Amino acid sequence: MEEVRCKNCNQLLLKAEYCFVEIKCPRCKKTIIVKLKKDRVSNTTKNSE
Repeated sequence: MEEVRCKNCNQLLLKAEYCFVEIKCPRCKKTIIVKLKKDRVSNTTKNSE
């Protein structure tokens, strides 16, 4: 199980083994796109204004 955190504020967003999701951080309000496979995690921050 992997922990996915916001790159901006380090808030824990979710724990999962596999997901493809776009989530808004409740702390800093940045939109995060998470692509989690069994072998690695890829996080990208989307500019939301």
